[in-house]
This record gives sequence, C-alpha cells and structure tokens, in this order.
Amino acid sequence: MLTTDFDSRPILVGLARDHDPAVLSIPGMTIGPAELREPAADAVARWRADGVRRVDLPGAVDLTVTGADETAVDTVRRLVLVRELTSHGIAVDWRLRLPGADADEWLPYSHLRAPVELLPPPGGEGDPAAQLAAWGKGFYFDRCTFRRGPGFVQVRDRRSGRLNLLTIDDPAYLAVLDQLMDGAPITDVDLGIARDFGEEGLVTKIGDLLVWLPHRLRRWPLPSMVI
Repeated sequence: MLTTDFDSRPILVGLARDHDPAVLSIPGMTIGPAELREPAADAVARWRADGVRRVDLPGAVDLTVTGADETAVDTVRRLVLVRELTSHGIAVDWRLRLPGADADEWLPYSHLRAPVELLPPPGGEGDPAAQLAAWGKGFYFDRCTFRRGPGFVQVRDRRSGRLNLLTIDDPAYLAVLDQLMDGAPITDVDLGIARDFGEEGLVTKIGDLLVWLPHRLRRWPLPSMVI
C-alpha cells in the first residue's frame, strides 16, 4: 500500500447491480455514488459481496504523469482499482491516457477490462480508436493473471499471444511483489528485483512509482482438463 499523505483522498465512483448498461434505468439497478478510501482489494471484495456488478470510474488513468506527487498516487490507485475490478469480474467504465503513440502501447494493460475511451497521448498522435478496438476484441480473463500457493506465486501471461508461465518462489522477490501490489515509490523497493519484474512486463512505472500489473485469478475460466 502506498504510504503517502494522499492515500486518504477519496476516489469517487458510481456503483450498479448489473453488467449490462441497458438495464441500469430500471429502478434499483443503480446503487449510486461511493467513495474509495480503503485499499482497492478490500473495497472491491466488499462491493462484490454487496451485489455490485458494474462500476463507473470518472476521470482518467493518466499514464503520462511524472514524479510521486498526489497526481501520480491517484493514477496508481485508479489503475489498481481497475485491476481489482477485473479480477472480480466486475465491469468498469474507465478512461486511459497512454504515455506514447506506439501501436502496441496498450498491450501491457490488455489483460484489464478494456476502457470505454483511450485518450490520445501528448501530441495527439497515434490511433486510439484502432487500439481500443483491438483491446476489446482480444480481451479475456486469463490473459495475464497470478495465483498464490504456499510459498510461491505463479503468473500466467498470454499478452504476447503465447503462454509465459512464471513461478516466483524466492522470498525476496515475493516481498517486492507484495510491496508493489498497491504501488510503491521506486526508492522503497529493491531495484534489481523490480527491474527483473519489469523485463517480464509484470510491473509498470507511473511517475516515480511502480505497480504490479497481473490481476489475481479467482476461478479458472475454462474446465481444468482444458487448462
């Protein structure tokens, strides 16, 4: 969890009881606004138990931020929220600004629910519409996930189009993983380990903060004999 003075600042969201936006006009389907103050994993688990199936996240997850100030912390918390909502199978309406105009800039985040809008990067270059269409078409729940066992974490990553199966069992690596789950300043983590995670595409840098990308797999998306 990020240990900064900004953690107490709430993130406003809208909650609803169904994945399908077409039914939200039915009385009782919209729960209303809520404030995210606690860690995203705790809040999303509670919302799921309370019947929340869709969340509207106003504003944008802006990956172009710099430093480790309030704006960077807010961006990390929003990205973690999207990750946790995806993990629980809750639909989320969110918006993302990518840091660059490369055609594959979206791929590290393609295991998350596709945003409703990709905002153009600084300079207005690139083709956000094409990226968004590819993201929505290619999304599935086991694209990049992790599961915990006794003394290890296993990551299943298919964002490249093939399965990259990683098992993390070194206590030092597991400790850094836990540090990065809700985001942490670069200066607070073992940079060698963080660099190894980065080379595998398991963390992303937002300003001067690092955050873990894979979401937790809570149920197998296919029968066990298929997997």
